[in-house]
Amino acid sequence: MSTADETFTLLGSIRTASVDETEVVAAKLARVLRMGDRVALAGDLGGGKTAFVRGVVRGLGSPHVRDVASPTFALHHRYPDGRLLVDHCDLYRLTPPADLAAEGLDLVVRDPAGVLFVEWAERAAEGFRDFDLRIDFIYAGEDARLLRFSARPAVADRFRGALS
Repeated sequence: MSTADETFTLLGSIRTASVDETEVVAAKLARVLRMGDRVALAGDLGGGKTAFVRGVVRGLGSPHVRDVASPTFALHHRYPDGRLLVDHCDLYRLTPPADLAAEGLDLVVRDPAGVLFVEWAERAAEGFRDFDLRIDFIYAGEDARLLRFSARPAVADRFRGALS
C-alpha cells in the first residue's frame, strides 16, 4: 500500500468467483457494520464495487436491494429501511483532488446517521484518511475478484471477525 495508507492494517483477502459470491461476502460484512462506519472501495471499472454495496444492502435487510446501482452520474444514492441507512457515493467523474463540498457531498460524507460507502475514494482531496475500512477490488479472472481488506487499527478486530 502507499504511504497514504500507513494508518491501515491489512486484514486479509478473499477470492470470489462470481458477482453472487462477492455479494455474499458483503452480506457477511454487513453483520458487523455500525452507525458511522465509513468504507472506501477501490478498484477498476467493473471491479465489483457496486455489487458489494448491493450485498451490504441485502445483508442489512433493506427492501431496496433491486434499486442498488452505480451512482456514477448521480454521485450519491441512499438506501434506507434496513438495520442501518446506507449512503453510497461514486467519485469516478470527479477530477482529483475533488472538493466534496463543491459537489454538494460534504454533508452526506460527514453524516454519522448510517454507513457510508465511497467508490473511487482516492479521488477525494481527503483521500483514504477519513475511512475505517478500505476494500481493494482486484481482477482475478473474468468474474473472479480478489477482495483485499484493510482497516484502521481501532476497528480492525471487528472487521477481521466478519471475514473469517
